[in-house]
Amino acid sequence: MVWLRNDVYDVEHRAYFMSEKKMELTPLKIRSHGASSVMHYDERYTPYIEMTGLLPFVQLVSRSTPNLNAAAVTALIDRWRPETHSFHLRTGEMTVTLQDVSMITALPIEGKPLCMSTDSEGWRHQMEALIGMSPQEPEVEDGGKKDRVPAGATFTWIAANFAHCPEDADDEVIQRYARVYMWYVISRTIFADGTGKNAPWMWLKALTVLDNKFSWGSAALAYLYRQLDDACRRTTKDGGVGGCMLLLSVWSWERLPVGRPKSSKWNTWNDHGNPVR
Repeated sequence: MVWLRNDVYDVEHRAYFMSEKKMELTPLKIRSHGASSVMHYDERYTPYIEMTGLLPFVQLVSRSTPNLNAAAVTALIDRWRPETHSFHLRTGEMTVTLQDVSMITALPIEGKPLCMSTDSEGWRHQMEALIGMSPQEPEVEDGGKKDRVPAGATFTWIAANFAHCPEDADDEVIQRYARVYMWYVISRTIFADGTGKNAPWMWLKALTVLDNKFSWGSAALAYLYRQLDDACRRTTKDGGVGGCMLLLSVWSWERLPVGRPKSSKWNTWNDHGNPVR
């Protein structure tokens, strides 16, 4: 085995267990998902989503996404090197670039860096002020120990409370539902974590001011790199990988013939007179 620069990664890397210890590892579970059909996209959300620069991406994933090949994605991850953030292949090194993010996902790559405090102190009160409600705190019996819950909400809770915007909703309510819809979508697609069940509070916090002009593409790429750094060391049967797997999959399909799906017929998309769509 060719040793690189980080001994800690070398002895924990999936490739080490397979090549040196002859372990048979199963493909990683893909935690990234498309927007669920239970969350209805309302055309009244469009102007608010457009303010964030996320409209092209949301339109891309809100209907449906292709089936992702876990085995092909895992084969790439087995050749990932965290030191260089690139895939080491027999033909050389390859990696997903910021240009790839822009071309494949249409996420904005210009603008402010998506940097903010990740402190979750008082997150329930902040969430209630922003979207009108928050998940209930878990009940604790007398003498029991309070379970530690992540700052955010489960996808099932979001769908149960914000799946359909009321027909008679005013602009304030529509904006609230649009904000939750974006939170739901980006938490399942761009910033999917290892659990695949929760939408972290910090991504809703990033949508407090809709016209902040964040570089969402830069954040998506950095998050994908971090997820790959972690995934290349996961050797358990239920190990998974998060991040924007749609981005990684389409990138690999464009460059590598292995695992590439067959092309299918497509219909012209109706942009409703808005070229951004």
